[in-house]
Amino acid sequence: MAFSVRLTGLARHSGEQIFRMEPPWWPANVLKDDPRMKKSITDGYLDYRATLSIEETQAIHERFRTESRRGVFGFETWQRTIRPMLAELDSVLGPRSAEFGEFEICVFEWESGLG
Repeated sequence: MAFSVRLTGLARHSGEQIFRMEPPWWPANVLKDDPRMKKSITDGYLDYRATLSIEETQAIHERFRTESRRGVFGFETWQRTIRPMLAELDSVLGPRSAEFGEFEICVFEWESGLG
């Protein structure tokens, strides 16, 4: 099984989902070990979830920013995907942050077909 990370932004007043992204450079194995993450089983898959403040989410974004250029993510083919994602995250967690009440991070298990 493999794990990926999904970030969901919830509107300040309504709690409605207004942002969703799967930043591939955020390391699922590191995040799932964060003590704020709670385990759950969804359709037979093991997931980890945490609801975080804007400040906590900003800190995670900054912590893993350098990962967006490491290893395979440093290749130009990945960078064409990652650069716009970074810009959008910078906007969501910066100038647009007043729109959001909280964020949910989900480290979700999925069947990769390998293994």
